[in-house]
Amino acid sequence: MTNYRASGLLAAFLGFLAGQSASAQDETSRFYAGRNLTFIVGSTTGGGYDFNARAVARHMGKYIPGAPNIVVQNMPGAGSIVATNYVYNVAPQDGSVIGVVQRPIPFEPFFDEKGVRFDVRKINWLGSTTSEIGVVVAWHTAPQRSFKDVLEREMIVGGNGPATDTELFARALNRELGAKFRIVAGYPGESQIILAMERGEVQGVANWSWNNIPAKHPDWIRDGKIRLLLQLGLRKHPALPDVPLVLDLAKDADQRKLFETIMQMKELGRPYFAAPNVPADRVETLRAAFTKTMADADFVSEMTKAGISIDPVSGSEMQKLLSQAYSLPPALIARARAALAN
Repeated sequence: MTNYRASGLLAAFLGFLAGQSASAQDETSRFYAGRNLTFIVGSTTGGGYDFNARAVARHMGKYIPGAPNIVVQNMPGAGSIVATNYVYNVAPQDGSVIGVVQRPIPFEPFFDEKGVRFDVRKINWLGSTTSEIGVVVAWHTAPQRSFKDVLEREMIVGGNGPATDTELFARALNRELGAKFRIVAGYPGESQIILAMERGEVQGVANWSWNNIPAKHPDWIRDGKIRLLLQLGLRKHPALPDVPLVLDLAKDADQRKLFETIMQMKELGRPYFAAPNVPADRVETLRAAFTKTMADADFVSEMTKAGISIDPVSGSEMQKLLSQAYSLPPALIARARAALAN
């Protein structure tokens, strides 16, 4: 009799939980049904972040109860600080807005940039679509034929903001390795820098996401229009075995650890987030939808056809990685800040 009663209580409890779950699902569906879910993209149109966001937007809605329509709005400025400030402080905090920002944003405490009105430790990270390998690129008419040449003579590169990869890594390589990058700042985005390189306004770029090159300019690789001088990341890309990796240029163990710390940004190549005050159940709904989108056959096919690999990091994995980054020894964080400082 006792076992029967216990089994009945267990069944009732499980039924209660199932009812609660169904109720939460119904509430989420009611919220999103007929609603626009807005992606605020912290970069200009036409670049890698914009392409990535629009591809995710085409597929993610079907994995959210209520199937909201996803719209993309570009809000460039200050290396995505403008967009992050907006999503964090101004946009509705109800799960109807997602920030799609440049990869330095999760590591903002390393930079001590002016104008920051958010705390990355309070942000609800939804995930990243891929890790990224950056490459230092010289146009074929530039005198630099290898990274050794950049250590010996000035190379003029374009920049699109002090908190963007194009400028952050140039400064770090100058300070730590003695590179001679001269940054010409003021370009709105990566696309404009690449156009400036083609026109001869600059000699190259100190960071260009490798995924974007074969996707948009395969003929430049085939015809030798560009030279790849250095890889920026934690590991070499399989397609670039002969291009040196920044970690391998470290002069000692401390400098290698510094580069490993800075290159953690590359592991979170395309970050997505929700604001701190979004209800926890909607955050989990968005995280689950993002994860399912990364495995969606149509999404993966679309990205593969564009020459872009998918190597996702989940929201919970992002939170863990960032927690580890911010628990590094203070001296190492201080050195990273000094290397990246504007």
